[in-house]
Amino acid sequence: MLPARAKRVACFFFLTACGSMILATGCFTHLAVERSALPGVDLKDYQPVAILPSADTPGFADSGSLLLTTSQEILKAKHFTVPPPERAFQVLQDMNQTPQEVSRNAGLLRRFGESLSSRSLLLATFLDYRTQKSYLSSSTSQVWQGASYEYQSLPTYHQGICEMRVSLKMLDVEKGTVVWAAEGKGRGASGAEKRILRQLVADLMKDLPLLPEKRE
Repeated sequence: MLPARAKRVACFFFLTACGSMILATGCFTHLAVERSALPGVDLKDYQPVAILPSADTPGFADSGSLLLTTSQEILKAKHFTVPPPERAFQVLQDMNQTPQEVSRNAGLLRRFGESLSSRSLLLATFLDYRTQKSYLSSSTSQVWQGASYEYQSLPTYHQGICEMRVSLKMLDVEKGTVVWAAEGKGRGASGAEKRILRQLVADLMKDLPLLPEKRE
């Protein structure tokens, strides 16, 4: 049996590790964004902007829909005209094509955009996603036992890591040329994937211009 003092010390270290595990999920986020040069065109002439739905990246449930809705919200906040997502899904269904198939074919991209009466098309793509879950392990440490130090096995918390890389491209529907692009990586605590993705998309799109608000 461990002495009462040793039990208290072990309990303290265990609670500290558990507390760190709870707090660490929101402790850090690192964003690294690579932006292209400012568009050489007036983006207000490239509306409406259709968004091609993105498939979920493996291991991140609902990531495709979150990428779509976040992009749509930011475009609308900057007064871009965006067709409703349900129309985009209906067009894909009518075309009998998946988002992946459309994104890889210039003719299908043009058909998709024209079906939505759009001048431009936003492609939002996951280039990479990886995650390592948090975990507890034990390590041997010296603990003072009143008269001397003793070695005890104490819990050690290891913070999980999440990394993702996203590409955004706005294409001219008619010509297929890129009129705006940005790419970047987000890194943070595992369990905070949705927050990291929202922050990354917001940072990627922050240089898009604020267009004049349309009056009814």
